[in-house]
Amino acid sequence: MTAPITSVDSQLLDPARHPAAIASAIGTQWRTYRWRGYAVGLLAAVLAAGVVAPILTTTVIMATAASGGTVPTRIPWDAIVWSTVFALAAPWASAATFSRWQPRRFRDAVETYLWLAIRAEQDFQRLFGAASVPRDERSIRAFLSSAAETPETAVERAGMWLAILEIDRARAVADAIPDATPRGRFDRAATRWLADFIAGTTRSLEPIERLIEMIPDSDDRLEASALIALSHARVALAEARDWRSPLASVRQELGAEPHSTYRRVVWLPVFRRLLSVYAIGVVIYWVAFFALDPFFALPGR
Repeated sequence: MTAPITSVDSQLLDPARHPAAIASAIGTQWRTYRWRGYAVGLLAAVLAAGVVAPILTTTVIMATAASGGTVPTRIPWDAIVWSTVFALAAPWASAATFSRWQPRRFRDAVETYLWLAIRAEQDFQRLFGAASVPRDERSIRAFLSSAAETPETAVERAGMWLAILEIDRARAVADAIPDATPRGRFDRAATRWLADFIAGTTRSLEPIERLIEMIPDSDDRLEASALIALSHARVALAEARDWRSPLASVRQELGAEPHSTYRRVVWLPVFRRLLSVYAIGVVIYWVAFFALDPFFALPGR
């Protein structure tokens, strides 16, 4: 271990100690699962649009003919149905495969991490009324220059200083975190620990863990346990060990909320993004088809 320093040069900082290192590790592992999801989604869409949908449209045509009805022939409605099925099946299957086909321990770790991230955002918005949490250095500095420097906002402000690697300022704000309550003492100790960790010093987490049992509110105590698990994960990542296990170990204690959060944050954005891509592709295809059809019409058609 090295002695703590007051500021950190981002070029000298150990990437594994960066505040966003766990998020980066999750994103790196997600890449493999994302491409696998795309491949499975395409295969599922081909099967749905190339086998299931034609069987259904053929059944409709036969049933219509058997009942004495007529099927429109000027518009290729059956092919339009097939392409629509493709545009819906591909993003749905891709998003489902990506979000579900992951190792159980990894997914538990991700769900715990996202649960903490969403709670942090909710606390931030409750205190500052901001529509969104600033995420780049410029917006963070703009926020810190205008934020009210009160003890009630010290935890969030210290976190923002840490996010842009201003360790000395983060430590100063951490010292202003009220410690009149067990939760306040935990927040102050945990913030100081993280500042030292980012700067290069890994201190023991045992003194902070002992503070958790003193927190009277069960919800606060649960969040503190998850935060300590995140700290253990940070240490494991910095030491090239398994960072997933500490986060996964507390997942069951969090109940069903992390699962719904995971679906909203992971499955839904992937589905929406791919749906827009495939829908645009299908629309372009049919616009081109009808626009060019007069120039390539078959004789007698």
